[in-house]
Amino acid sequence: MSNADSSYPSDPPENPLDLVLVVPTRAPIQIDVSRIEQACALLGPRLGCEVSLVESNDSEDFNSPSPLHRSGKICNRVIITPLGFEPIPPEQIRAAYWFGKIPAASKVYQAEPLSAREVGEWIGHRARSLQDSDRKPLVFPRVPIDLSNSTLTESQLETLALIAFWANGLSPNSVIYTEVPSEDTPGIPAKGASRFPRIDLDPEDLSTWMIQRYLRAVRSRAIPWNADSDGDWPMLNALQYQLQEQLPSEYAERLEEVSTRSMGSAKIAPDASGSVPWDKIWTSFCDLAMAGGPPHRGKLLEPVAIERIEQAPEAYRSVVAELQRGIRLASGLNTCPSPYLGWVCVECDSEPMAAWLMRAILVENISVRRESTKLYLPAGPDYRVDKEIKNVITSVAKTHHYWQAHLRSRQPPKPL
Repeated sequence: MSNADSSYPSDPPENPLDLVLVVPTRAPIQIDVSRIEQACALLGPRLGCEVSLVESNDSEDFNSPSPLHRSGKICNRVIITPLGFEPIPPEQIRAAYWFGKIPAASKVYQAEPLSAREVGEWIGHRARSLQDSDRKPLVFPRVPIDLSNSTLTESQLETLALIAFWANGLSPNSVIYTEVPSEDTPGIPAKGASRFPRIDLDPEDLSTWMIQRYLRAVRSRAIPWNADSDGDWPMLNALQYQLQEQLPSEYAERLEEVSTRSMGSAKIAPDASGSVPWDKIWTSFCDLAMAGGPPHRGKLLEPVAIERIEQAPEAYRSVVAELQRGIRLASGLNTCPSPYLGWVCVECDSEPMAAWLMRAILVENISVRRESTKLYLPAGPDYRVDKEIKNVITSVAKTHHYWQAHLRSRQPPKPL
């Protein structure tokens, strides 16, 4: 099979367009197709990209054509999104009719399937929000179905059990069981039947779940075009995702391009009042040291001895005041009085933010401590404005700049 159709250019377009292919897969719970279609209609505007529902046939080769070319634009990044509880093997994706039409320069990502936990929690929260008279519990068989006469596999039965566990943990009896499946029991496959229990998921929830998978998929490693490398792909994909979990999306697929060279030191030029305009001396920052860029300092800036602070209290207070002023101006973060001598306290918005900044600042060779949402950075009476003071302020400004990019890349787009 050719990787690219002759009617498609091999070079990536100047304005790339993502294509999300939503693929319903076999699952122990069926989701109404109309709900999936509604979710896809919501997903496109929310992500600002093309979304197509790809129906699978009985042989599961996903041979339906897809809109790889719309309005003169080439979709050079394709995200396969399984809507079910089972992933799609890469070899099945390559066997699809539409795969041969993807340009060789395109990247194909595979999103994760639904998890039993999130569906179970959704059922539990939904049941808990309804009045008793309005509750419509999902009904599962109590005894295992004869696998020789059912389309349910052992792993699918396990998924059903996990869904029930998470749902009933939030709202007892949101999932109930029946002793003997019968033909007239809604949602229960009778012995030998091919029907699954059904669930009426909210299209808004479906679209949000798909957005979460989209964001995670594009931070992972693309499916290799060469089938020989499939064996290494899961491990490399997991490694890529772990790296991207800690880095802004701008580093996705370009870690090998990270520059280890410094962009040069920002010049200290006091304003008319004699103060350093810490909010105006940077226009850009070097790559994060956490991503392989140059650390801000060559040697770790360590905290000073308390005895030295006690010997020069006025100089110490002056350094702390300048550090607090500079951090507020350069990053917008609030500072607060520190209970510890030798440390300046910085307030973060959340514990995840504080933990991320702590790791990033430490790799810049600046000592840092954390307590809940507070960070503590070193301060000493001998700190100089153009050296240690600038080092501390720059490390906070730089890492906070990248934290904001990191945070933005993990927020689902707001609904229109």
